[in-house]
Amino acid sequence: MDDRVDAVVVGGGFGGLLAGARLRQAGLASVRVIEKGADFGGTWYWNRYPGIHCDIDAYTYMPLLEEVGYVPKWKYAPGEEIREHAQAIARHFDLYREACFQTEATELRWDDATGWWTVSTDRGDRIRARYVVVSSGTLSRPKLPGIEGIESFKGHTFHTSRWDYAYTGGDQNGGLSG
Repeated sequence: MDDRVDAVVVGGGFGGLLAGARLRQAGLASVRVIEKGADFGGTWYWNRYPGIHCDIDAYTYMPLLEEVGYVPKWKYAPGEEIREHAQAIARHFDLYREACFQTEATELRWDDATGWWTVSTDRGDRIRARYVVVSSGTLSRPKLPGIEGIESFKGHTFHTSRWDYAYTGGDQNGGLSG
């Protein structure tokens, strides 16, 4: 892809969704979200293990409830409800239209002469943008604990953001059956 947009938002979690929503509300027609995952949701896209819930009450945690017209079903929402809400925000603000999923921004380069950014991706894309918002969260890259002896542990291990359903059962929607 080699194109020009009003703004690029790096990250499709709540920070990126809020940035994209506010850019749309400010009148920007062309907002490209670049997201490493295959959909919006950030932490809630990656972490879908059985029984996952948020430990912050939904009315405080879930953004843009009034704008999307959504009333949380739970006080402490399950991950799937939060992930679906993230997708609803993206639909409401038409962020799917120009989104690049399964893509990582690899370089942001400012050009003083033109006053535009050039964003390069791991797919070889070159996207020029007037504005860039970086909202790649801290939980986008799994980090295993530095426990002495973990490398010689004989049991089964995996990170919560890369849940092994074949080992535990359950499903990617947080379900306990399977």
